[in-house]
Amino acid sequence: MNFVALDFETANASRSSVCSIGLVEYENGDLKREYYRLVKPKKNFFAPINVRVHGITKDDVADAHTFDVLWENEIKPIIEGKLVIAHNAQFDMGVLRAVLDEYNLSYPMLAYNCTVNISKKTWQLPKYNLNIVSKHLGFTFNHHHALEDAKACAHIFLCAKDELGASNSKELIEKTGTTNGMMYEGGYEAARINKRKKARKPVPQAYVAATTEFDQTHPYYNASIVFTGRLDDMKRDEAVQKVVDAGAKWQPEVESTTNFIVVGKRTYEQYKAGKKTTKLERAETLLSQGYPIEILPENEFLQHLKRSSN
Repeated sequence: MNFVALDFETANASRSSVCSIGLVEYENGDLKREYYRLVKPKKNFFAPINVRVHGITKDDVADAHTFDVLWENEIKPIIEGKLVIAHNAQFDMGVLRAVLDEYNLSYPMLAYNCTVNISKKTWQLPKYNLNIVSKHLGFTFNHHHALEDAKACAHIFLCAKDELGASNSKELIEKTGTTNGMMYEGGYEAARINKRKKARKPVPQAYVAATTEFDQTHPYYNASIVFTGRLDDMKRDEAVQKVVDAGAKWQPEVESTTNFIVVGKRTYEQYKAGKKTTKLERAETLLSQGYPIEILPENEFLQHLKRSSN
């Protein structure tokens, strides 16, 4: 997963009035850098309603650089040529265009997408505000701080990838039926959501066992199994079909009835380092409540899959 999560805060109703920017860059699924700057708007007026939202005042940016100074040396090298994501990208990318226009700066070449659209295609929620989606995913942050909001946006993107079993950003966007927007010198195209296409999220009914005569001594017979993270040795659909063929029940989410949660190799290494997917967090919560869920790395899962308990 290679992407940059972006968030702006503005001083007033003008979209060019950037007063802070937060960026979080991921490379190959790992955090590469975090970037935060206060910015002095060209027209340095702070509306009270904006100050009440983000808490930034004119005094706070008195010694800050203007956007054009930061753009060439710091911001542009991070985002140009990358996939940029934002929660409500229509606003943040509109801010970027407006502030570039304010300083007569050329648009960078980049693709972008919106985690509001991705969330709508991944989870059924009453609303899709950044704080609501983050709460659903168990992610806590300081809302309306540009870097914190960018971190929350990145977390949503990574959780959606895990939820839908995507292996990379391109596959996630395909599975959600969203379309990237584009910025390029002299113009832009809006990111959009394909409302006719639902996310290709697998459902248990789609997997039917190849036989009705199961080996009842198999370790997975009658077990309930959840997957999290990308598997190295097979696609998620293939792994689900194999456990169903062994007489197991596949569950898309971790529940109190879950027996095993199978963790992809890379995700397991991250888990050992303290980085948990939402499914692993849920499993640990249930474990603390006494539910006997076994967390299996991919290699152990495959060993169990290939043998029975005979």
